[in-house]
Amino acid sequence: MRLYLVNLRNEKGYSQRRLAREANMSYSHYSRLESGDRNGKITLVIIGRIAKVLGADLNDLYKAEEAYLEEMYKRQELRNAK
Repeated sequence: MRLYLVNLRNEKGYSQRRLAREANMSYSHYSRLESGDRNGKITLVIIGRIAKVLGADLNDLYKAEEAYLEEMYKRQELRNAK
């Protein structure tokens, strides 16, 4: 789960549907991004849209996404090592 997105969205008082609508993306797409069901990187365009809606710094969101992906990579390596 991308907790950095959940926390920022909650701080703003937005639902997933509202954020998705204002970021010009489908609710299901945003929901899958936030929950981690959609594997892989979020594109810079999508991060930019989300940052704009949340009033967040694009660079901070990008760094948070990189940290998230690194953690997922490490977890995958541990599972593969077993």
